[in-house]
Amino acid sequence: MKHILKSLLIIAICAMPALALAQPGSCNVKYSGAKPTIKDFARAYCTQFEKGSPERQALAAFTKGNSKRCVVDAKNGYVKYTSITGGESFTLEMCYWNCDNKNEKLIGINRVLSGSALDESYLEFYRYDVKNKIMTLIEEPFDRVPEPIDMIDRSRATKKVINDVSTAQNEDANKYQPIFSLPRTGKNITFRMAEPTAVPKAMQRTGTLKWNGSSFNID
Repeated sequence: MKHILKSLLIIAICAMPALALAQPGSCNVKYSGAKPTIKDFARAYCTQFEKGSPERQALAAFTKGNSKRCVVDAKNGYVKYTSITGGESFTLEMCYWNCDNKNEKLIGINRVLSGSALDESYLEFYRYDVKNKIMTLIEEPFDRVPEPIDMIDRSRATKKVINDVSTAQNEDANKYQPIFSLPRTGKNITFRMAEPTAVPKAMQRTGTLKWNGSSFNID
């Protein structure tokens, strides 16, 4: 599992602007009304970055509201911004979950780069404390990190495909890495393979991270 995390990080470092990697360790969340909305969480997070950064561009789009490249769904607690440059697209999406303990919210932030040979995804999480109004960067709240084999339909895949995917390492494993998608509706995160044609489509499956009220379990 460690080498998978390292591969994802290497991909992110190579593809993301340097400013995007300097993630704030914590953010104060300011809001009006009874409770914060997804736009408040997005503002708290994105304003930590310098002007001209993709995060600040996304924030400007969120502030203006829905457009062809921007989705602001306050009711479902979800925002998404996409920019296209030179045939490649950069997507920043955010959403949040209300924890069962009622004292915390979990905020997910996902960046996806598409358009090259394989797609790339960088996912991070913050826990928001309702009492002190601070969101703090945390490790992935998963029972385990998704692995390439989680995106293989074992009932349909050949033994060779299962072996190739489960034993791939380093650069060879990049095409099998998970590309995450945050939920606009529902509560579960889904993930699919970085290179759509790396394995015959009939042998692939969409992985699911099921929300359990505080963290996620792989289905």
